[in-house]
Amino acid sequence: MNLMDAVAVSYAQDGIEYNEQVMGFVDLLRKEYGYNAIMDQMFKQEETAVDFNEMMSKLIADSNKVIVVLSIKYKQRADAFEGGVGKEYRIILDEIEKKTKKYIFITFDSLKEIDINDIKPSALGNREIIEMTNQEEQWNILLAKLSDNEIYLFSEVAKDKRKPIQKLVQFKQGKNKHELFRSAQILLAENKQILDQYGPDSLIAINNPLSSTVKTWNDAKTDSVIPNNRKIIQEFEKSMSVLSIEEIRIFKKYKVHAEAFEVCQRGEIGRESVPVFPVEFENMINEEEHDA
Repeated sequence: MNLMDAVAVSYAQDGIEYNEQVMGFVDLLRKEYGYNAIMDQMFKQEETAVDFNEMMSKLIADSNKVIVVLSIKYKQRADAFEGGVGKEYRIILDEIEKKTKKYIFITFDSLKEIDINDIKPSALGNREIIEMTNQEEQWNILLAKLSDNEIYLFSEVAKDKRKPIQKLVQFKQGKNKHELFRSAQILLAENKQILDQYGPDSLIAINNPLSSTVKTWNDAKTDSVIPNNRKIIQEFEKSMSVLSIEEIRIFKKYKVHAEAFEVCQRGEIGRESVPVFPVEFENMINEEEHDA
């Protein structure tokens, strides 16, 4: 018999109903999935004066693939090396480490309802057991193992390894007071120009309240005024060491105003809740230039 493409099915007989379940499984592999599945019952119908235990042991050893159907009865006979199951199990243990793709372990039992150790022979360790409960996914796993094909196709490894973007390590020093105040002057000057041109007290807004100036002002606050305020706050907080206690106090008043202005823009508080812009902050950053 040519066993090059044969799939032998090893199991422990355990009553008519269970035996017929195994026969049905073998028949399904043959007629639906195209695998040359074989089992002892096939040969018992063909020959009478044959030692079927010896025959199945030979089939297990010579077949291309072997499906082992685990059950409580199979575990009992395998662990005791009893009967035909015991002979087949000895062959499995001798080959399984060398022929890692030959043996496939399945069960018809639900692993949610039984303890896996009740059906798994002791020497099998943690090998995968496929739960054949008529779920398409489980059949797909079985067919992948029978055909030596992957279920998930991964891409080839790219020729070039992607390297991280490298950053130059350097000490970032805060601005000195003159640089700090100068950058704040520039940003506040832009904010003031936008306020005078489009703000609620601008000539355009007062003379024509229904004009598009309101939308322009809202956009300008989001795109320019608020980002400028954030930059000023960030630069001052990085350079606190160059400020006097009084200058820090004045800056904190500006920070409270700027953050409330941003919260108001998000609609979380009303305009009347925003502290007025602290003129002393503008005076402070301008005095530095005059003193210089």
